[in-house]
Amino acid sequence: MRLALIGKSISHSTSPHLYKRIIGPQIHYDLIDIQKESDLPPLSELAKNYHGINLTSPYKKFYLDQLNHQSEEVLKLGATNTISLKPNDFLGVNTDYLATETILRRFREDYPSLFILILGSGVMANLTKLLCENLSLRFLVVSRKTSPDLAQLNLKKFHQVGNQLLVINACSRDFIFEGEASGDEFFWDYNYKFLPHQNTLPFKVKSYWDGQEMLYLQAYHAANFWREHWP
Repeated sequence: MRLALIGKSISHSTSPHLYKRIIGPQIHYDLIDIQKESDLPPLSELAKNYHGINLTSPYKKFYLDQLNHQSEEVLKLGATNTISLKPNDFLGVNTDYLATETILRRFREDYPSLFILILGSGVMANLTKLLCENLSLRFLVVSRKTSPDLAQLNLKKFHQVGNQLLVINACSRDFIFEGEASGDEFFWDYNYKFLPHQNTLPFKVKSYWDGQEMLYLQAYHAANFWREHWP
């Protein structure tokens, strides 16, 4: 099976090793780093070399009009991160949704008084907002569009009596949170192996998690999806 990840500035990606661990060492997995949307190849061209592709920021919306079929999550979100490339039959799903749902359900079970602060306004922030609505989780979205000083946000303002505050960073890797914290927050960073946060946030909040578990779950669902379409 030949697979690839398409994104911008993705040299840090661990996807090749991750998918070989999940599917097997026999697969071929490329990183296709494209800096301009205008340089993205059509799915018909990609299908000549690959059985499936992953998409990451900022290209999760680009191929929607080239898909023959879209999953329910893709239709709701207007974004896909995983595509099967059968000849003349391109199916898009969103395994980010499935992975994030799994983790949020666990948070809801462990912390019934959970209140979620979502940082960002892009695809992953919208995905998180939709999931919070579907799971009846209380939340607030704050972005750089509405709060230009988002990097200096004071998390203490969002604490409520009896609630556990979970901050979810859905911003891209160009965002570094440097604001104040009370030390009682949970901070979940969708980015993984992001040193500016790894080196500071564990000392500012109660617990810090990066996006590695979500990345694994996303890959696990994507692998099952491709196995189903390429047995």
